[in-house]
Amino acid sequence: MRLRITKSLSLWLALLLVTTFTSHRQHAQNVDDKVDRAQLHQALLDLTNPFTVLCVAAHPDDEDGSTLTVMRRKYGAHTVSLFSTFGEGGQNAVGPELYEELGVIRARETIAASEVQGSEPHFLGMRDFGFSKSAEETFRAWGEKETLRRMVLQIRQLRPDVIITNHNTTSGHGHHQATGRLILQAFDAAADPTQFPEQLKELTVWQTQRLFVRGGRGAEPTAQATPLQAFTIDPNEVDPIRGITYAQQALAGLQKHATQGPWPKTVPPNGARPIRYTLVRQVQTAAPLPDDAKSPLDGLRLPEAISARFTPPTIDNKPLTEFLDKRGEVLVSLINARKRAAFSGNKEIVDVDPQRFKLMSSRLDQALATATGVSLTIKSPETLVVPGEKAPFEITVANSGEDEIVIKRLVSSGLSIDKKLDTAEKLLPGTDTSQSVVALAPKTTRINVPHAQHLYDGLLFGESFTVEADVEINGARFSVVGKRQMDVAPAVEIVNNNASPCVETPATVLGCTDTSLTLISHLTKAFKGNLFLSTPLSSLIASTSKSINLGPKETQRLVSAPIEALPSRELVKYGRVGQSIKAELKAASGDLITGKIIPAVYIPAVAVAGIHVGYVPSTDSTLKNALAALGVNAKELTTEDVAKSDLSSFNTIIIDNRGYEIHKELIASNDRLLKYVEDGGTMLVFYHKTNEWKPQFAPYPITVGNDRVTEEDAPVGILQPRHPLLNSPNRITQADFAGWVQERGLYYPSQWDQQYTALLTTHDKGESPLNGGLLVAQYGKGNYIYTSMVWYRQLREGIPGGYRLFANLISYGKGKPESSVTTP
Repeated sequence: MRLRITKSLSLWLALLLVTTFTSHRQHAQNVDDKVDRAQLHQALLDLTNPFTVLCVAAHPDDEDGSTLTVMRRKYGAHTVSLFSTFGEGGQNAVGPELYEELGVIRARETIAASEVQGSEPHFLGMRDFGFSKSAEETFRAWGEKETLRRMVLQIRQLRPDVIITNHNTTSGHGHHQATGRLILQAFDAAADPTQFPEQLKELTVWQTQRLFVRGGRGAEPTAQATPLQAFTIDPNEVDPIRGITYAQQALAGLQKHATQGPWPKTVPPNGARPIRYTLVRQVQTAAPLPDDAKSPLDGLRLPEAISARFTPPTIDNKPLTEFLDKRGEVLVSLINARKRAAFSGNKEIVDVDPQRFKLMSSRLDQALATATGVSLTIKSPETLVVPGEKAPFEITVANSGEDEIVIKRLVSSGLSIDKKLDTAEKLLPGTDTSQSVVALAPKTTRINVPHAQHLYDGLLFGESFTVEADVEINGARFSVVGKRQMDVAPAVEIVNNNASPCVETPATVLGCTDTSLTLISHLTKAFKGNLFLSTPLSSLIASTSKSINLGPKETQRLVSAPIEALPSRELVKYGRVGQSIKAELKAASGDLITGKIIPAVYIPAVAVAGIHVGYVPSTDSTLKNALAALGVNAKELTTEDVAKSDLSSFNTIIIDNRGYEIHKELIASNDRLLKYVEDGGTMLVFYHKTNEWKPQFAPYPITVGNDRVTEEDAPVGILQPRHPLLNSPNRITQADFAGWVQERGLYYPSQWDQQYTALLTTHDKGESPLNGGLLVAQYGKGNYIYTSMVWYRQLREGIPGGYRLFANLISYGKGKPESSVTTP
């Protein structure tokens, strides 16, 4: 009986495993089918809409993802986005990268978001210098004419029929205002042959038909655009193919902008708000916008001379999108469309609007490739190429469909390859053909690694290697394209592991001469050479060299490469400290491979000797590096340390920018932190956003507002010049606020308890003074300091006044320094 039960149980388990495996396999197949169905639907829908919609935005995440998604996924329009900047001047919600390094990340995030939206991103490459309050300030940094030139160039290249923008001309971020103003100018300038005529050597003028501003504020409609003409997008409509709303798809795209989060995880229960755009520009020849318009393209018509060439293929006069389950019939219709030269014509016809013909012809190629199941992929074990070196690639053309195809031609572009590509006469259903090639990057190929150094020079995305296959099926030919983007790196890359700039203070003189570098070989062969380190002070600090031997693809960290020098006392005496170091890597032949400058600066800032500082960092190493530069005994604290460990050993505890948001566990431990202050500790809290801060986080209430001081040279007044915090261990004067970067402060407190003493006042031009940038109060035996000044930017950039005042903040109420330092 037991044996029978065991056998029955075994049989039941086996059946369960088979059923489970089959269920998982069926689920995976269903997912694949759904994706494949969506791809086919999109390819067929794209054939019905020959118009282009351009969304113009100042920064990544400013684009209207919902409208872009609806226009592509519902209407099949060609959608593109254009960004004034890379967003590098913002804050980073998830990592330590700032400035150009952040811009690189945001460019990639924008590409990922665009893939979700179904759009193509483009960038003007203007510098994001942080929050601005006016278009005038923005234009002083960008140059109004230069920005307009770039915008006109993009419009002439992209040739949009309609432009939409979230930005008006009178309110909000100065970059938004500037972008809103420029797009109004560019709408006319792109069609004017007297504007930037040098562009017309390779391009033609282009007249966009309509321009819409979201909400319509700050841009007066012209005579051709009657007031109140508008369209409204409802993003809550369910996409019948993908099974989710357009708002949900747009949110998935927005979430790709991770450095600007955190974002909502779901669309609100009542759905997203409808999106209304007002028509502010329209050319006289454009058809009027219907009163009940549902999209910016409603009513637009192509010129009669070419409109017949853009008739989409159908089956029984019905759209092909209604026949997704009849792929054979769809394929026949697509083949017939190609044979009858749909989306093409003689030269005279095509020359009327060559880019539109090219767009729709390539869309027919894509539809044929999707319907036949033909694809082209390029694989490589390498992610980058080295000038003068070879890189292997494998090119595969696959036929996953049910029909035989013929590969008529294979041609590559971009990187040059070592042989002519072979073609296969026939490719049967369910088969593929592959061939290996070796590509060579010319020695003159321009390097784009590290990426942060190439944010503005047009090299950010490296070199492309493209292969195009001409394929024939039943007498109809179409193209399938594969593309691989490759970074271009030096043979050996030098990475600086030090803070940049490296900061020396009286407590850490010569600290920057102990240079920590990492060498990364990008070669597939061994490298031998020498690393040379030197400073401009060759008479006082001796150069040094080190023999370098790297294996293929080897990474080698040089933990310390000290440069011999005179005693630090002598260097300080001669003012020869804080000297940048030049690193040069040369091959054994003496040829220069690459070089790097390791910047350094000396700052006369001191902290009280012997203090012990604990700090809870947010997303970067700024606090760690600054405390090390000051020679302070410091420890990084986790939220568990704050919750459970003995805090009494610390003289000062720092909560970094937005600490209560990034480490939400701190909220539960806040009473413990306040008890630490009450018992005699000093607590220093950096700025928080309005919605991240509760007045009760502080021992006496502080209400955080939205005010900013964005002019980095805004005047700073000292309200309490004799206050100890401003006099020990460094005496703070007006000179300490010179040379600051990007801004003075963010989210200034709007109200605070009378127990606090306000030490500084500042304001942007024409605005009321803000006095809450540095608040200090005694609480019990200790001290509580809240500051909305942007210390992390000043410390990261090695700004002397930022270091000197920071040293006072961490030293407040803790004895006397070995020596007091006054601003030189």
